[in-house]
Amino acid sequence: MNHDALFKLLLKSRAVLRGFFEQFLPRAARFINFNRLEFVDKERITIDGRTRTGDLLVKTRFRGEDAGFLIHLEHQAQPDLDLGRRMLEYFILDWRAFDLRVYPIAVSSYAGRGSCAATPLAVDFPNKRVLEFDFDIIDLARFDARTFVTLRNPAALALAARMRLDPEERLRLTKDFILSLAVTPIGRPERELVPGFFSAYQPLDRKEALQLHRELAILKPDSVREEVMRLTNPFIELGIHQGLHEEGVKLVLRQLARRLGAVPASQKRKIQKLDLPKIEALAESLLDFKSRAALALWLKKNAS
Repeated sequence: MNHDALFKLLLKSRAVLRGFFEQFLPRAARFINFNRLEFVDKERITIDGRTRTGDLLVKTRFRGEDAGFLIHLEHQAQPDLDLGRRMLEYFILDWRAFDLRVYPIAVSSYAGRGSCAATPLAVDFPNKRVLEFDFDIIDLARFDARTFVTLRNPAALALAARMRLDPEERLRLTKDFILSLAVTPIGRPERELVPGFFSAYQPLDRKEALQLHRELAILKPDSVREEVMRLTNPFIELGIHQGLHEEGVKLVLRQLARRLGAVPASQKRKIQKLDLPKIEALAESLLDFKSRAALALWLKKNAS
């Protein structure tokens, strides 16, 4: 899963970006002119020659002023003890490239200890401090998803998928998420984007998806039920797809065992990683297998 691409797609929505600031950085939200947003996707090279692609850079203005500045949002899916220096490097590159002040933010979605670097970043000598660099860190793992799935804020709802939650409560959290999203005042694009993001990180299995469908299908009034049922599509479709995949894998392994004998664990793992169309293709091809070598050859050609 490309975490950076998912986060960038989510936060490039103007409604979601505004909701992000209003929920997580309300003091900063007060001085940002959200009617003047320009997403800057210019690719640049870091000091050590790496290409910058995962972050989000937004050019905007102060409310009631002509003065402009940049917002730099960096997503962090893994712990990084060097995050402070990396954020400082990006700050300098952005500042020099656009000659504008930069407001740096790191969004951490890493669940575990050491997910965030300490701020501010400081360099001290015995006689003085020569550097103090500060930036905001939004550590999603520190928040409780149960609170955020009840808010009428598209950013809070989507990012709840990366917050602290009990996997056994995923179905109830998903239901609360959908009910909240149904009454959140956002446009149609966000009504597709936000549940798509949430379901990518908190997919339901087939049983959960069908249970969610049954519980929401009895909602009243009809207008609410119709809107809610549209929002369940990513969860229902993904759950059913996963259910079909699991059943397909079980069927193929049973057929292979009857035809060739016990399937080695290494080949089982390769088969389990196949997508549904390839599982279906294997189910047809295995009828012609005469030996385990034929299975090994098929997997070599079709399993990544």
